[in-house]
Parts: sequence; structure tokens; C-alpha cells
Amino acid sequence: MPAEPTRSEPRAPGRVRRPTRTAAFGSGRRESHDASDFYGRFVDPDISLDHEVISPKVLDRIILGDARELLATNEFVADNSVALLVTSPPYFAGKEYEEAIGTGHIPGSYKEYLAMLREVFALSANKLEPGGRMAINVANLGRKPYRSLAADVVTILQDDLKLLLRGEIIWQKALGAGGSVAWGSFQSAANPVLRDVTERVIVASKGRFDRAIDRPTRAKRGLPHQVSIDVDRFMEATTDVWEIAPESATRVGHPAPYPVELPATLIDLYTYVGDLVLDPFMGSGTTAVAAVERRRHYLGFDTDAAYVAAADARIVGARERATAPLRVTVPVTGDEASTLSPRALATREGKKAKDIAAQVLGEVGFVSVESNVKLSTGMVIDFVCTDPTGGIWYVDFSGTSSSIRAGLRRTDAIWKSLGRSALVERRGASTDPRWLVLTTDSVPAAGPAWKALQQGRKLGLVHDALDVFQEATVERLKIYAAGDSAARLPFFPKDQP
Repeated sequence: MPAEPTRSEPRAPGRVRRPTRTAAFGSGRRESHDASDFYGRFVDPDISLDHEVISPKVLDRIILGDARELLATNEFVADNSVALLVTSPPYFAGKEYEEAIGTGHIPGSYKEYLAMLREVFALSANKLEPGGRMAINVANLGRKPYRSLAADVVTILQDDLKLLLRGEIIWQKALGAGGSVAWGSFQSAANPVLRDVTERVIVASKGRFDRAIDRPTRAKRGLPHQVSIDVDRFMEATTDVWEIAPESATRVGHPAPYPVELPATLIDLYTYVGDLVLDPFMGSGTTAVAAVERRRHYLGFDTDAAYVAAADARIVGARERATAPLRVTVPVTGDEASTLSPRALATREGKKAKDIAAQVLGEVGFVSVESNVKLSTGMVIDFVCTDPTGGIWYVDFSGTSSSIRAGLRRTDAIWKSLGRSALVERRGASTDPRWLVLTTDSVPAAGPAWKALQQGRKLGLVHDALDVFQEATVERLKIYAAGDSAARLPFFPKDQP
């Protein structure tokens, strides 16, 4: 017999979480936590009261030229007009750079390189609105010896420019289980060398921690004020480790591209729709593409005419994609709300992806839908649904609306789901619960993840896998909700007979 669902025990009445205080360093959770003793050891930062925001001068252009020269005047970028600087400075490494070392705008040494960065960031800081942010993506350099470019950038921003550091994001590009060991000794203590599977994003703000003008006042003045980040994406983006796949240098046509998702997430987190995003090292145009897709304005500079042309071409495609509806987290009211389905309304209002999944399951016709059901084995099932015939459906939800850790795109999410399903007691009877996987990402159509799902279905571990944001999912779920337990629809087109 399948394990019977049981309820988790509620918290004992009258039990109150007591506030904590810093004893040595920090606290695991920050709710009601008094850290004044710890922060009292530091000198208070100088906070600016400046709240002047200037309208941008030039929008949506990539200009050929040296950022230092173009930022030194107000011809292209007005002071106090930029909401966010997002950039990945060039490393000036490789054959083409080596041939031009010490000439023109190419630094001849690492010291000169840091001096160049300092000058660009200093000029850019003048262009930021009060409370505007810089988000600078850097990789650490060298192994003989190791050089922390991230630490040097922190020194520039905090000590030289007196910006307020807001944090350091670790961009995890890969888990690093395979591949070479780079330089060093293999499986020996002689000279093992750490491999780079991460980069850093240093975040700092100008003069104050918050944006200078609050949202209601921005709305009254006709300034950008609309947000474009939903609950799941916000919760993922406010962690300091982001798992995002790297970009292909060949596809983009640049030796050191970063993926669109990286600046797009920073743009969603730190700006409003219609804000100006600046990239003084635009390269192949990734920041501009992200800005267009997220309905922001962009402005950038680059010294290579070929890269400027390539970036402009990429932006054309981004504008076409930007015609799709943008999810925002503002409430929908009035006539517009009455025309939207519960699922569409939940999406529009920026609800958690799991809440949207609950809405979908509630729409399709199941007799009952219960959330977070604890089995007698101790395992918690995301949703337990009952169809009119009494059939039980266990629904395992995977992912968020954020693409930082999106659904079944991560193979380990598939293995975890199949493993959980294997723990459910089955006796080969028609009353056995069926296992459905709901994900926030496209169901894999090839590769190891696809093979794992196929094998799992052969073993009876999974009945179907569905993308909660696809309209076709609703129709498939309606079949299951009607009690058609014999229906075994394909995971994806490749699986069709």
C-alpha cells in the first residue's frame, strides 16, 4: 500500500522566537537579530544626502572610443543620470592583445591595467545617480603566483573611490568535476593547483545604500519606478552564489563573453524598467542585450569597431525578443484582472513559481490538491492530488521562475526527483500513486537528463514531466485530473511513437 499522508505537527502554541545578539561573529538567521555590537567595531560610513537625479543625455547607443575620454565630458553621459554600471573589464590577454601591448589604449603592465580601471570607475562614479550601483564581473588571474583581481577592484572601489561595498557575488560557472587539472601535479602533494570554476561580481553603491528617490515619488515625477523581478527570482538573486552556465566565445564572437543571464539578473535586481544601464567596456554587447530584453536603456563604449558592429547586430535580435510580455511584480486590478486566468494573474503579480504550480493544479479538475504533505516515511511531497476515481498523484515540483537555478536544467534535480520517487512504496497495483514532475524550465529533450527521465519511466518511477509555464501542460494535466491513469503522454516530441 502507498504510504499514507500525514500532517506535520504545528508549532506549539505560545512558542515565540527569541531575538538573538551577536556574540562573536554573525548569526545563522537574521530575523530579530541585533548585530550592533559587531558593527560598532567599525567606523560608520559617510552617507550622502544628495538626491538629485538628472535625465540621461544619450540612450541606446554603443559608441566607438576609449571610455576614459568619452566619460571625461558630459557630451554623452550626464552626471547623476545612470542607475547601474554593469561591466566585465577586458583582461587584455591573448595573441591579439599581446601584439598591441603598450600601444594606444592597451595597458603595458598589470599596474597600468589597474590604473586604467581606476580611472574608468572614477569617471563612471560621477555618472551614477545617488545610490546608483556598480556591478563589476572579474576573474582572478594567474597561478604563478595567483593574483586576485577581485581584491584589487575592491581596493579601488572602497579605498580609492570611497564607494559603499554592497557585497561580492560568486558566479559558479561549473562544478569542476571533470576536465584537466591545468598546471600542477595530478593526485600528488607536489604542486596541486586550484582550477577556476567561478568568477566574482563586486557590487558597490554611490553615497548611500538605497536609491535616492523612493518609488511613489518616482511615479509622481514620471521617473522609472516599475520593477521586473518576481519573488522567486528575487530570492535567488539575493544569495551570493549564482549558478549560471557560461557563454560560448565562438557563438558570441568575443574572446571573453559573459552570459546574458548575468547582467540581466543584476539589471532586474538593481534597476527599474526604463532606467539607464552603462557599460564602459561593452565588448560584444551582452550588457546591452540584457538591458533591451529587460526593458532598460543602455549606453556603452568600446575601442574595437568590429565588436561595436557585432554588438549592434545582437541588439537587433534582442529587440525582437523584447516584444514578449514582461513579468512584473506590481498588482493587477480592475478590468485587466478580470480577464486573466488565475495562473496568468499569479504570474503577472510575481508570485512564487510553486504558488503558480498550485494554481495550475487547482484549475485542471483534481478533486483535491494538498500541499506539503508528509508521508509516514517522513518524506514531504510538494503536492498530493486526487482524481475522481480515487487515484493518487504525487507531484514533485522542481525549480523557480529564476534561471539562476532553473528547474530540470540541472541534472541533479532530475536524479533527486527520481530518488524521491523510488522511496514511495509501490506494489504494482492500479492504486499505486503516480509520480508527476512539474518544472519551471523546458523538459530536457536530449542528453543525460533526457535519458534519466526515459529510464525512470521504464522503471515506473515517473509518469510524466511537465513545464508549468507551457500552456500545453494544462491540457495534459486535465487528462490526468479526469482519472485517466492509463494515459501516459510523451515527455516531449522525441518520445512520440
